[in-house]
Amino acid sequence: MPNSDRPAGRSSLRHLRTAAVLGSAGMLVSIVLSALPQERIPLPFSAGHHQDRHAGTATVTDEAETVFRLVEGAGLPAENAILYTHPDEDPDGLLGAQDGYRSKVTFEDRRIDGGAVAAPDPGSVHLGGAIEVFPGADAARTRVEHLQTSAPRSPAHAEHAYLKGRILLRLSPYLTESAADAYAAPLDATEVVRPAAERHTADT
Repeated sequence: MPNSDRPAGRSSLRHLRTAAVLGSAGMLVSIVLSALPQERIPLPFSAGHHQDRHAGTATVTDEAETVFRLVEGAGLPAENAILYTHPDEDPDGLLGAQDGYRSKVTFEDRRIDGGAVAAPDPGSVHLGGAIEVFPGADAARTRVEHLQTSAPRSPAHAEHAYLKGRILLRLSPYLTESAADAYAAPLDATEVVRPAAERHTADT
């Protein structure tokens, strides 16, 4: 059920941008680049600009925002997105890490009732989803395999996961299979199939 108490005007990306540097065009998935809008969509506000970087960490970029723009442009009910641009902001502690992702966005799906979510903290995948962009496809696949093996053995907590090269799309277990597939479609991403006992197939 949509949460009618959500304030209006929160459908754009919440901007937590640092001086993150976009990777070269050749390092982005070609389908993502080709679908970008020509004009940049304005962001609602700036919550601060961190100029410092942690020594010894990998480059942090805003590539995940590029991917989110495709999702947003497809008319999907994504809102309250957060772009993480500094390692200290990432609750998973993997942003910029040697084996982690170099870019991350989380977002909410307005069809999900936050009051019914087991982990409703801001930025939780259970509220909508997350986009993680890795330096390479192998790192992205290793990440999703780790998530699957460490997740609770319950359909109610099993995320939907899709891969497109080095892009990992994680989606809430509170979304149906068809709703999750709709998020993957703009990226032409492939579902990473979970064991049958963990699949959440309720589709209303």
